[in-house]
Amino acid sequence: PQTAVTIPKCLSSQAMAAQSFPPPSSNLSSKVELSVSCSNLKNLDHFSKSDPVVFLYSRGREVEWTKVGRTELIENNLNPKFSTTFSMEYKFEEVQNLQFAVHDVDDKHHVDNIDKQQLLGTMECTLAEVMAAGEHLTKSLRLQGNPAGKITIQAEEVQDSKFVVDFELSATKLEKKDLFGKSDPYIEIAKSQEGGAFTMVYRSQPIMKTLSPRWPAFE
Repeated sequence: PQTAVTIPKCLSSQAMAAQSFPPPSSNLSSKVELSVSCSNLKNLDHFSKSDPVVFLYSRGREVEWTKVGRTELIENNLNPKFSTTFSMEYKFEEVQNLQFAVHDVDDKHHVDNIDKQQLLGTMECTLAEVMAAGEHLTKSLRLQGNPAGKITIQAEEVQDSKFVVDFELSATKLEKKDLFGKSDPYIEIAKSQEGGAFTMVYRSQPIMKTLSPRWPAFE
């Protein structure tokens, strides 16, 4: 006799994420890294562009939000791509709420003091929603209930490694871009994801006024 099988038309984000990232046999969790970028942020500075930084908060069964960390500060940029990633333990059977808060930094000596910075917008989601989104999750930032640009989250499952790679990079005869004086070059390194997209993983400090820079070694 034939047996009828009913296939659900849709799956919850938690179930989809569990399918995309099957839990290890030893426990029901997986280590992931979240990368962040923003677009079309509001410009709150009068004589330049905003200087954004992103704070990440998480909340499970707790009432209060817990700070996970923050990205680096990027100056004068309304479409920043941050190189700092957030490492989290993705727990398959728990709801992990996330809040991304983007601030315009006014006091660069006290970046972590949000009372001294201006809020550009926030976005809330769950970690399961990020994992189920596939290549990336893009949502609107909200400020006092109004749209305030976009934020994109990319997630990657990672495994601990004992290997460390040292980089020493230099360049020669770069093109002069500044009207007065030489260029101030810096390096950005991105890695490819499974879907073909690239995620920022490192940004050096600029070396001022040179066309043949040698950057400090880094890991």
